Amino acid sequence: MYKNILVCLDGGSADNSVINAALYLAQKLKAKLHGLTVQDILTLEGPLMYDISGAMAFIPQLNLLEETRKVMEERSKNILTGFVKACEDASVAHHESIAEGIVHKVILEKTQLHDLTILGRRGLNYELDKELLGSTTDRVVSKAKTPVLVVTHSFEAFKNPLLAYDGSPQAREALATAAKLCSDLQLPLTVLHVGKDKKESEAVLREAKEYLDAYTIVAKYEHSEGNPHQEVPQYVKLHNHDVLMMGARGHGRLMEFILGSTTEYALWSGNCHVLVDQ
Repeated sequence: MYKNILVCLDGGSADNSVINAALYLAQKLKAKLHGLTVQDILTLEGPLMYDISGAMAFIPQLNLLEETRKVMEERSKNILTGFVKACEDASVAHHESIAEGIVHKVILEKTQLHDLTILGRRGLNYELDKELLGSTTDRVVSKAKTPVLVVTHSFEAFKNPLLAYDGSPQAREALATAAKLCSDLQLPLTVLHVGKDKKESEAVLREAKEYLDAYTIVAKYEHSEGNPHQEVPQYVKLHNHDVLMMGARGHGRLMEFILGSTTEYALWSGNCHVLVDQ
């Protein structure tokens, strides 16, 4: 299963939840955690910094940039100090690193060497500007080639996972991930197909059942009529699912709803973690 887990931290309010999720999975799966914080190069080289340095003529531009870099480095070290302490307290194997660059591009590069990436739904800038909500998360989820777990504001051990399954190639990848994860974590699994054609749903769910029958998993299979981007989040809330597993591109508008615009974030409160398989 997952043996190398990338843990993305930015000093925001979601960091505790991200670390707790990472520790939970590391302990259950005997995985190693790789803590990462990225110093945003746009902060140092963006137009805002140059505007500030130009306006403050009494401070040389290079000095301002250097001081800003020192502050960022110190902050990054403090972020990772908390991660390291949490890992040591939990006796979890870990490694930590500081990188510099465009945040989502650095994370995407790092994902290639890890089995799973964990990051928060709400980044550092959430309280400052709701319009910035999830921009890095959106880009990582949409472009990563390996599974990504997006956690909400708090984390507790998984108890009631849901797989949104539509029979697409990406959904089949998510089905395999769900089977292995629920088997390793000894969790039940609900498989949901949303569609207007009941016979089609029965065929899709039968396909999922045939696959899952090889695992020692207590599974149930549910059909719901309507549009996936409406029905899946409603089903999550109605049945108190704590983690939703799904393929990255199999559901189209569903992905846009869950990890999309500010309006869509407002429509769905984010009470459920989302594990996206590529």
